[in-house]
Amino acid sequence: MRWLPIVMLVLGVTLFGTACQEDEQETSGATATPTVAESPSPGAAADSAKTPDLAPGWTKIEPGGDTICSQGTPFAYFVHPGTVNRLVVYFQGGGACWNDTTCSAPGTYFDNTVEDSDNPEQWEKGIADLDNPDNPFKDWFLVFIPYCTGDIHWGNSTQTYTTGGEDTVIHHKGFVNFSAVLEWIQDNFEQPEKIFVSGCSAGSYGSIMGAPHIQELYPDVPLYQLGDAGAGVVTDDFFQNSYQNWNVADSRPEWIPAPDGSWDEVSSLADLYTALANYYPNARWSQYNAAHDTIQSFFYTAMGGNASEWSQLMLASIQEIQDSAPNFHSYTAPGEIHCITSDDIFYSRDVEGAKFSDWIDAMINDEAWDDVMCSDCETDPEAQ
Repeated sequence: MRWLPIVMLVLGVTLFGTACQEDEQETSGATATPTVAESPSPGAAADSAKTPDLAPGWTKIEPGGDTICSQGTPFAYFVHPGTVNRLVVYFQGGGACWNDTTCSAPGTYFDNTVEDSDNPEQWEKGIADLDNPDNPFKDWFLVFIPYCTGDIHWGNSTQTYTTGGEDTVIHHKGFVNFSAVLEWIQDNFEQPEKIFVSGCSAGSYGSIMGAPHIQELYPDVPLYQLGDAGAGVVTDDFFQNSYQNWNVADSRPEWIPAPDGSWDEVSSLADLYTALANYYPNARWSQYNAAHDTIQSFFYTAMGGNASEWSQLMLASIQEIQDSAPNFHSYTAPGEIHCITSDDIFYSRDVEGAKFSDWIDAMINDEAWDDVMCSDCETDPEAQ
């Protein structure tokens, strides 16, 4: 396992930051609670609904209250002004932990703090590159939710894990932290024109579970969700013996009919996606995956699975959703590269003649939009 820190360093390169970055940079972003604008933001349409009055650049918000990172350090999130009344909600990735082995090494299997290095202004790639004319979100308001709880943004529990006779207390409070962000969004946005919810890796799952809570705040607003590199391939052992450590009961959308009648029995991401997509048929739901994603297969192995099986299980899960939800589409690229929204391949990735940034643009503009699947999934020109 000597290579594990290297794997996690790669995993930590999530949107706008590196979870395990050692050389922290100073941030010039403000730390404040922005006021609410009673008139439209500069550049917004004259008839826009109320939007936040934010300083230029990224503003750091420390909500306090019950929010917390895994080992007791403060949680914070970042917001950026837009010139149109449209909103991006983005969940950061950074691993996960679920048992004595994975949770007793904070910072190894998962990101455990929110630091200055998480400030999005330091990572202007992918959809964070707001100066790129090809960025479909360059004029939108952005809310960036850092990750520091090891529970894919879903949890509400505190657990003690023991390895070698030493105890490690972990606060799995991802959903508590998200709830504070959700309250800020509700207080600051009267009625966005559109909402895009996404996240990379662990943040992909945050976007899936967070999207219905956001949609409930704004039931008449078009919502678009993209899970980036989070296919949800897990082992039975993980679901039966570890998943409950997070206590995800609060994060589940209990107002939505559960597959098979009970949310307690939902054990696959395909079931969750299908339930959400069918309940919100006017929303658009999606996933991006690389066919041989090394990070996703690594975590499947850490759960006791066989890495060689991950790709086929991922494809089967996607096919199951596609068969059950006509408003869900997927984009499957060749190779091993983990995450696209956090990287400049967001603009260069092309599979079977479908450029990814164009695919997303069509999605959020309600244009013709369909599944994209690599025909040669082994050879990845982006990795050359």
